[in-house]
Amino acid sequence: MDKTAERQVRLEGVERMLQMSMERIKIAMIIPKLLENPEELKRVLKGTRYEEVLEPIDDMIQYLGKQTGRSKLPHDHTTMRIVDFFLVNHRIHRFFPHLMRSLEDRDRQLLAAFHFLLESAHMHLHRSSRSEITKERKLHAIYHQNVDIQKKIKELKASLAFQKVIGKWKTAAKGIYLMKVEEDLANKKWQNNVAIQNEIEKCNRTMRIYHKGSLDRQKELEEELIAAREAYEKMTLKHLREEMELRSEKNKLLLQLQSILKKYDVSLGEKMRENIDEENQYLAAKKLLDEFMITYKQEERIYKAVVVKREEEERRLQQQKLMIFMMNRAAAKIQKYWRKWKKEQRKKNKRLAKKGKKGK
Repeated sequence: MDKTAERQVRLEGVERMLQMSMERIKIAMIIPKLLENPEELKRVLKGTRYEEVLEPIDDMIQYLGKQTGRSKLPHDHTTMRIVDFFLVNHRIHRFFPHLMRSLEDRDRQLLAAFHFLLESAHMHLHRSSRSEITKERKLHAIYHQNVDIQKKIKELKASLAFQKVIGKWKTAAKGIYLMKVEEDLANKKWQNNVAIQNEIEKCNRTMRIYHKGSLDRQKELEEELIAAREAYEKMTLKHLREEMELRSEKNKLLLQLQSILKKYDVSLGEKMRENIDEENQYLAAKKLLDEFMITYKQEERIYKAVVVKREEEERRLQQQKLMIFMMNRAAAKIQKYWRKWKKEQRKKNKRLAKKGKKGK
């Protein structure tokens, strides 16, 4: 076995030992809780390859039952045997995850510290010379990068100082330019103030002219208003007179309307009486007409019966005449055809007779 393989085996042994120690610490933390509840311990471990520890636990429980007044475990061979069994078979803690979750904070911190120790040991044990050389190279490259960065920082500082000087010159130039601009602005303000003053004077003159014109126009409007009021009063008087005349005319027309209505009422009464008389005459005439219609309908029924009978008689006579005419016509046609046939027979017989003579 070469040195590399031997080193690897040793490293694995160390890691395995550390892992086993961590597992034993876990089981050691929950041993008191397991022994506090032996019934649950029996229920979980029964039927497994760890049930051989149940018998010593029963012996210990019986011993504690006999020793009244004692609650601590005795430091004897049985107790040490039970503890050694749990430490050797440290995987038992996996059957009780709820106990691992209910550990105290101090125990949790201890497990976390041991876990960190295990990871650190793994990292340091598996560290090789090649990885260290690689790290040194990376650090050397980082150092050179840092040197380059320092140089760039110096260059940037020098450039920044130069830019500051240029900025100061530019600021001074801008100050001079601003002074010139302020002088020009003051000059323009003075010119604008003069122009504004001139415009104000022009506006004042214009306002005075407009005010004078407004006063003149107001005077004219007042005169027109007085004339309009006088005309309105005259028109009002005229309308009042016309209204009085129209009212008198209206009264006359109302009187005429009343007289016309009276005449209409009188004539309407007369017309109604005449209408009643005419209606009575109409009813009497209608009664006579109804009586006449009764007689008329009876006569009409008799007339219709006679007419129907006469029409049937005429229809029968016409049918008889038509039958006689048809029979005579048929007899004439039969006689005509008979004569014709008889004539043709005689001619035929004559031809036959002539043919017979020629044959002889």
